[in-house]
Amino acid sequence: MERRDFFTITGGLAGAALLASCTRDPAGTPASPVRAQASGTPAPAAHVLYADVSTNLSAIDAGTGATIYSSARPVPAADWSRLYTVSPAGRLLTLDARTGRELSRTPVPPGLVARAVSPLGTSVVLGAPAQADPYGKPGRRITTLVVADPRESTAPQVLRLDGNFEPDGFSSDGSVLFLLQYLPATAPEGYRVKAYSVGQRKFLSLLTRDKTPVPKGAEETMRGEGRIAVMDTSGRRLYTLYTHQPDHLHTRDLVAGRTTGVHAFVHVLDLTQQWAYCLDLPEPFGRGPAENHTLAISYDSLYIYDGTTGTLAQAATESLAIERTVSIGASSGTAWASAAGDSLYIAAGPSVRAVGTGALTIRGAWRLPAAALGVAISPDEKSVYAGISGGVVRLDGQGGRELSRLAVPGISRLRHVASSPTG
Repeated sequence: MERRDFFTITGGLAGAALLASCTRDPAGTPASPVRAQASGTPAPAAHVLYADVSTNLSAIDAGTGATIYSSARPVPAADWSRLYTVSPAGRLLTLDARTGRELSRTPVPPGLVARAVSPLGTSVVLGAPAQADPYGKPGRRITTLVVADPRESTAPQVLRLDGNFEPDGFSSDGSVLFLLQYLPATAPEGYRVKAYSVGQRKFLSLLTRDKTPVPKGAEETMRGEGRIAVMDTSGRRLYTLYTHQPDHLHTRDLVAGRTTGVHAFVHVLDLTQQWAYCLDLPEPFGRGPAENHTLAISYDSLYIYDGTTGTLAQAATESLAIERTVSIGASSGTAWASAAGDSLYIAAGPSVRAVGTGALTIRGAWRLPAAALGVAISPDEKSVYAGISGGVVRLDGQGGRELSRLAVPGISRLRHVASSPTG
């Protein structure tokens, strides 16, 4: 579930927290430093890397390779300035994402993990860890969620909902919680998106893109694998790539009395205007394995890549229409992508390809020491980082020269890069 994972920090489409610093964590356990393995003599990188390591998210100093801190099952703010996690003692902790410093704590019911945070950081929804596979038995008839204010200005609200629900995100003002409702509840075969007013404690009508309320019973019914999700830089929209949808029913088709079957689409959730829309992808998207697909966003464009066929599509975020489809060559292995400025970087197998977003042509192909485990661009857009088995490689964003290599034992995915607090 990559859609849920955008909020839950798991690597694929979920609890207590274990925090550690380079010196000692709150329990007094020293964190293990990770030594840098330099390649050449470039200037040290003033960046913080975020990577899934074992069962935790680790923040790593890209210049020294030292682990700054490690946190179990955190949820990041849209801009990665904060992390939200639950401690073993049942406290919702707000952490400075670059240093791990605790900014606030508030009591919450025990046994839950953070699942999603509102764009302004005023609400965090807690629940059971996300299911590895939400389909089939046993499912559940009742879902218990807790909406907590990390500033502790209001008491946590306990929500008991009839049905099988998973948190998906908040509206921009935090007043509406978007949920995935799995149907049938005890043996799900599909799901639909629902909007729930936290203050009114009731479900609301989700809107279509033209702001028309969706008739009751005409919500989109979907089934498939959410490969990956990205939030735009404004925190206004969430884009999720889904694959393998032979029986996906769109709202527009249900209302018109039609049926459709597509193989891949991008589900767009506008968190400000509270509407949902499905951007259908053309053939051959969705026919290959889910892990061979990836998604990235830059400025006013979405980029969707299918490694099985080598097809790259560009869609405009304003019109939500496919503008161009080109072939840039197939690749093997799990695909990852990150975009910034005029460059799109696609990592798959033991290589990273740099694609110019103007002409959608490859301007460089660079070898990695091992298969890619994520790719991310530094804030200054000068460096490209790629996760690999046991470490992270830093490449020059223009020529692809390897600048440095860090040992990160246990890494399963590189997620994000931020500026160092001292850089």
